[in-house]
Amino acid sequence: METEETLIPYHETDLTGKKVLVLAPHPDDETIGCGGSLVRHRDAGDPVKVVFLTNGAAGDSSGQYSRDQYVAIRQEEAERACTCLGVTDVEFWGYEDRSLAGSRGALRRLIDLLADFRPELVYAPSPMEIHPDHRAAAFLLSDAVRSSDLAFEIAFYEIGQPISVNVLVDISGVLDRRIKALETYESQLKERPYKDVSLALNRYRSITLAGPATHAEGYFLCKASLIRKSGLFSLPFQRVHRLVPGPHESGPLVSVIVRTKTGRSFWPMRCDPWRIRPMPISRSWWSTTGERM
Repeated sequence: METEETLIPYHETDLTGKKVLVLAPHPDDETIGCGGSLVRHRDAGDPVKVVFLTNGAAGDSSGQYSRDQYVAIRQEEAERACTCLGVTDVEFWGYEDRSLAGSRGALRRLIDLLADFRPELVYAPSPMEIHPDHRAAAFLLSDAVRSSDLAFEIAFYEIGQPISVNVLVDISGVLDRRIKALETYESQLKERPYKDVSLALNRYRSITLAGPATHAEGYFLCKASLIRKSGLFSLPFQRVHRLVPGPHESGPLVSVIVRTKTGRSFWPMRCDPWRIRPMPISRSWWSTTGERM
C-alpha cells in the first residue's frame, strides 16, 4: 500500500507572490473555499480579483424576501466579506443560481477575462463538488483553458466535497479574518452551519502540518497545460488507486496452466471472468503437440 506521505503533504506551501483570480459560483464560496489563502495573498501585496458567477437567488429557503431583495442582500454580504479578506477588485456576473451550466455567454466572458487579467493562479471549485453550479464552474474553467494557450496554475478548492489535496496552506495566523468574513454571510448561516463545518475541515486539514499550525486550506494544484493536454478528469481528485494493494500484498501467487487448442484467444474469454490477472512477466503458450506458440 502507498504510505501517507505519498497521499497528502506533510508541509505547508506558500502560494503568495502571484496575480490571483478567484471563481466563486456563489457569494460565500470564495471565503469557505480559499478565504484564508486570499488574506495571505493580500497581505503579501498580490493582486486579487474575485468573480461571483451567479446571483445566489436560490439560497432563500424561507421565501421571506423577493428575488431582487435577496440578490441585493447576497451582493452586499459578498462586498463586506471581501473587504474583510482585503479584496477590493470584485465582479458580479449575475448568472442565474443553479443554472450556471446553461448560461449563454459565460464561456466567452471567462476566456476574455483570462486574456485581459492574465492571472498566474486561479482558484476554482473542484469538479467533484456536489452543487451543480460548483461543478459547472470547474468545467467552465476547463473549457476556457482548452480554448486558450495561456499559462497559469489552478488551485481547485473544497466546499461541499473534500478531495485528495496535494497542497496545504497554513491559515492559522489569518483565521480571525477568515472567520470575520464568513460571519458577514448572515443570510447563508441561517440556512446551514457553514462556519462550523468549514472550520472543522480547516482544522482537519492541519493534521499533517508540524509546529503550531491549527487550521489549513487544502487544494489540488496543477498547471493549466495539464488540463489542456489531458482533460479535467485526468487529474487524481480522489486517487482511488490508493485502495489497490501492491503485487506482494494481494495474496498468494497462483500459477495457472491452461491446456487449450485455441491458444491466446482463451485468456481474455475464459480467465477475465475469474478475475485472474496476468502477472507483469512474459507468458509462454504451448500447443497440444508440445510446440511453443
